[in-house]
Amino acid sequence: MDSRSWKAFDEIYNLSHKKIYSFSVRYGLSVADAEEITQEVFVRLWDKRNSLDIGKSIQSYIYKIAKNIIVDEFKKKIKIQASQAYQMNLIVPVNNVQEDMDYKDLKNLMEETLLELPERRRKVFELSRINGLSHKEIALELGISIKTVENHLNLALHNFRIALQNANYLLLGSLIFFG
Repeated sequence: MDSRSWKAFDEIYNLSHKKIYSFSVRYGLSVADAEEITQEVFVRLWDKRNSLDIGKSIQSYIYKIAKNIIVDEFKKKIKIQASQAYQMNLIVPVNNVQEDMDYKDLKNLMEETLLELPERRRKVFELSRINGLSHKEIALELGISIKTVENHLNLALHNFRIALQNANYLLLGSLIFFG
């Protein structure tokens, strides 16, 4: 590591890290998020140190990095919140007694069907649909092939379809579990 690069970076950090932290907080970030973003700004600055244009303001560049990271963070949070709200709207019925009863019946049916699955099939389904693991991650965790994971999922989904058809919930169930 070039000692001059490190010394220059250290000086920039000492002059700017509090400003970047305050800038992040003013954007409405929590203290923890502001600290994390401040660190990320300087990590990116260090990574780009060899390609920086010496003729341009380093402060402007640092603030641009910070703003881009903050915007990306807000976009990520908005997507997560929108996804959660959408999923809740699919699952939670409107305050209607009949819909509430149907929802409870469906939930009980799905729980019973899940419990009736063979243990390995149930584990694969839970890891995929509840924990959100990929087929590869499930295969690694359970020590089985990806093809075996796919077969277990197909069989589990078949079991759910049959249970839903028998209970006349195919449309609603497909929205919740397979959509």
